[in-house]
Amino acid sequence: MTATAARTDPSGAQPGGAEPLLAVDNIEVTYGVSLAVRGISFAVPENGAVALLGPNGAGKTSTIRAISGLLDIHNGAVRDGDIRFAGRSIRGMRADKIVASGVAQVPEGRLVFAQLTVDENLRVGASARATPGIEDSLAQVYDLFPRLKERNRQQAGWLSGGEQQMVAIGRALMAAPRLLLLDELSLGLAPMVIEGIFERLGEVRRELGTAMLLVEQNARVALGFADYGHILETGQIVLEGPSADLKDNPMVQESYLGIRSDDTRIGFAQGKRYRRRRRWLS
Repeated sequence: MTATAARTDPSGAQPGGAEPLLAVDNIEVTYGVSLAVRGISFAVPENGAVALLGPNGAGKTSTIRAISGLLDIHNGAVRDGDIRFAGRSIRGMRADKIVASGVAQVPEGRLVFAQLTVDENLRVGASARATPGIEDSLAQVYDLFPRLKERNRQQAGWLSGGEQQMVAIGRALMAAPRLLLLDELSLGLAPMVIEGIFERLGEVRRELGTAMLLVEQNARVALGFADYGHILETGQIVLEGPSADLKDNPMVQESYLGIRSDDTRIGFAQGKRYRRRRRWLS
């Protein structure tokens, strides 16, 4: 399956009104009495790439942890709403069962097993897999990241940051997912390394038909890769649309891309804050 053949409406709509691969419906996420995510809804279509953008504390990582079933580990909970994957509710499902159903996460900070070899790290990713073909998947990962094959007997803790990110992506791919959750892939990496990693992810979409949900602070990178984007602030979606439209939006350019209307660049903190759409209160 190629990306072109499988791609549908990037907002999540499927032909004939069919349900998208991932549907997040009006979820609220709490940490104790604190409300971190305030009734957001979005979708990811088959083979689509959707970005969740916003500053620290916007609720991006809480949202992705809610989908992957990892909130309880971080003392959080989905208080309301539903999360559906391939037509089935996965809200409240155990994380390993979510992986087995076809959802895999690449966590923020990579979190490789430093004392294990590259090969051992990758094989850990297949532990919750519900389908055969582990050796074929391993060969695909080494094809995608030849550097990992060169270092497959080396302890992961001795790799560079970019190489560890490759291990984290490869480990997730070993679960043979239909959907990849990518949490802050660009964090702490050089621009050239980031570019190479997203090129490889493009290959994954084209060759395997894998859908992707990106959580990113780097709006330039995310909008250059994703088909559709949602901007979060204080747990709410305040702006959304096709990536090309968001990149051309003057408010997004000034607040998230650091570009003034006269094309001079500014820092994020200086950016003009656009008026929020209070969707969650309507």
